[in-house]
Amino acid sequence: MVGAVGTHGPVLGPQASLFLDVLLLGAAVVLLFTDRRLTVPSATVLFALVAACAAGRVATADLPNVQPVSVMVLLAGATMGARRGVAFAVLVTMLSNAVLGDGVWTIFQAVGWALMAFAGSKLDLIDEDGALLLGRSTTLTAALAIPFGALTTLSVLGPDVGMAALPALLWSGLPFDVAHALGNVVLMLWAGPSIVRWMTLREVGDPMTITGLEADASLV
Repeated sequence: MVGAVGTHGPVLGPQASLFLDVLLLGAAVVLLFTDRRLTVPSATVLFALVAACAAGRVATADLPNVQPVSVMVLLAGATMGARRGVAFAVLVTMLSNAVLGDGVWTIFQAVGWALMAFAGSKLDLIDEDGALLLGRSTTLTAALAIPFGALTTLSVLGPDVGMAALPALLWSGLPFDVAHALGNVVLMLWAGPSIVRWMTLREVGDPMTITGLEADASLV
């Protein structure tokens, strides 16, 4: 059931939270299992990065809207593709909100970050050499903060808060959206290229099946 209304919207009771987690986990599993390019090593990297991103969000929870999730889901889509990127966004939302608190807002956050990951997969943020196009990525991650804030604000609407209050809610949330955008810019400039390297798996063949100089290079 839905419990009391919290800061971001109605708080979910235990049964509703369990249903939401099962729904999100099921969506992520379907996305991953329908990605034919997914391998065990790449799945291991994905889950490790999900844990790291969720931990980063929890650790920075006291900084309003300054968190690593938006940059990481955008780059997950750019490096891993749409399916894995969206699954990454959903899993990070579910895992971090298990600590920070589940509510109706979890759905809106998951959808917002999933859309960021999808955008990252379609907007050519990585060049032919596998390097991050930093200027384009920084501009995009700043621009997406505003619609993300507007989308998640919708979670507040309900029986006690009608559509008439939406303009005031969007206006009052604007400083937080600006903080979100600025935080995204700083993180992208500071760590964007490194995040891309972490997310880009270079699979090397078995050295025992490679001969000559290539084998020597693989064993180093």
